[in-house]
Amino acid sequence: MSIPRPLALAGLAVALAMGPLCADAGTAKKGTKNIMPAFSTGVIVSLAKKDQLDPELLAKARTVAARYGVTLRQLRRMAQGGDVLELSKALPDAVARQLALEIARLDDRIDYVEPDVVMVPLGLSNDKHVGAQWNYTESAGGINLPEAWVMSKGQGVVVAVVDTGVRPHIDLMANLLPGHDFVSSATLARDGNGRDGLAWDEGNWHTPGQCGAGSVTGDDSSWHGTHVAGTIAADANNQLGVTGVAPRASILPVRVAGRCGGRTSDIIDGLLWAAGLPVAGAPVNAHPAQVINLSLGTVAACSRTFQAALDVVRERGVVVVAAAGNSGTDVSRVSPAGCRGVIAVAASDRQGRLAYYSNHGKGITVVAPGGDMRRSSEDGVLSLYNTGTRRPLLDNLAYMQGTSMAAPHVSGAIALMLSRHPDMSPDRVKTVIKSSARPMSPLKCRAGCGGGLLDAASAVAAAAVVAP
Repeated sequence: MSIPRPLALAGLAVALAMGPLCADAGTAKKGTKNIMPAFSTGVIVSLAKKDQLDPELLAKARTVAARYGVTLRQLRRMAQGGDVLELSKALPDAVARQLALEIARLDDRIDYVEPDVVMVPLGLSNDKHVGAQWNYTESAGGINLPEAWVMSKGQGVVVAVVDTGVRPHIDLMANLLPGHDFVSSATLARDGNGRDGLAWDEGNWHTPGQCGAGSVTGDDSSWHGTHVAGTIAADANNQLGVTGVAPRASILPVRVAGRCGGRTSDIIDGLLWAAGLPVAGAPVNAHPAQVINLSLGTVAACSRTFQAALDVVRERGVVVVAAAGNSGTDVSRVSPAGCRGVIAVAASDRQGRLAYYSNHGKGITVVAPGGDMRRSSEDGVLSLYNTGTRRPLLDNLAYMQGTSMAAPHVSGAIALMLSRHPDMSPDRVKTVIKSSARPMSPLKCRAGCGGGLLDAASAVAAAAVVAP
């Protein structure tokens, strides 16, 4: 079964007609960019028995920080305990870890101290052209989606996109729930007030050097969360641009990343809120997610703070899907995909091979289409986008590549499964996703591809089989 080439959105047609307005927005960004070196904007201090940080201990920590040429500001208390101390300037990962170690040695009451690492979206490049969604239907690299749609379209399932926020795209609005913005810095959030009840993506562009030593060049806004959300649940049969993997599922947007990425402490609070857990200062989440998509990460091992949050979320029966990362390395070296209990997703190209940039290893659960645009822009993953290079302008479509694009295929497929079998546990979901995948030959996978290529139809069918 094939699908017709998507129609251009009305917003895109207007943008093209206006000529110079979209000239920059339509420029293809070929090739790839490496993930920025890990850096931290603060430290997370966790005391034994979840005690709060007292002024005396804070003063000692500030004395240590002064030796590193930075000051510390007590920013806030985290949802599960632990105090976030903000640095006056960002520090490279190795330096931040040494600072954390010294602070941890100050007092026996301290359980542990960890850097508040900044995680970044794991999409690589984009090019704005309309074309078919090969990633759903083609035999070599597709996920066998039309057969899955006969059984399920994802009705009744909430998928949280913990990301840069979303735009109110015309092809997504029918499936969009009210979300929340957890970016605590008003400057990074670009909305003037930090955390609030609007999860709109305000643009994550930055100028050269603005995001630390690793950002020697600037970058345009990626509209990353909108692209991810579109792959999961863009509306179907509405005569618009594309269709999501689970076109009847609902998207819960949770904004955790702005300019330069997202702080671990903000991402954790967003993760907990998405699962329906209380977070100070945020309203009760009226639409707890059954699936959470994390298409972001950093080259750093899974922290104790992040793992503890994931454990609580999974105990509530929520499935967490994470992009494996684009460093071409072992997934155990990145977070959150290297954390325990997540479904870690590597990326494949249009020929069904492990993408050259994708992380891999024993920790991978499954591989899904992420694209490889070196030969053609249309070998990327097509989804929802915006014409603005900095601030949002008009709805349109774009091809992107990366493990960020692979993860939402799996989140969408899980929504199809849970729509028919809502009582499946996270462990059961992971087992079915892995066991129902199409095995990859050694010629197509160089190392560590989990169960192989995602097969949505087989996964939905296998979900009906009672676990022993």
